[in-house]
Amino acid sequence: MDDFRTAPPRTALSHDKIVNRSLWAGFAGGAILNAFLHVVGLGLLAIPFGILALASGIGLVLRAVVRPRHR
Repeated sequence: MDDFRTAPPRTALSHDKIVNRSLWAGFAGGAILNAFLHVVGLGLLAIPFGILALASGIGLVLRAVVRPRHR
């Protein structure tokens, strides 16, 4: 008796969700690492993470302005 239970197929994540999650991760991770490295006293090492957070934040704002969602 080959009665196998299979899980329903999962839908793939859309490009928008992947980009959105990546931008939020870059924003949060960059901001946290930037703040931590500044507190520890490693200001020069914190600069790239600040730039990452800034670029991700700009990307999030641009996505919100260019592609508004209708709710």
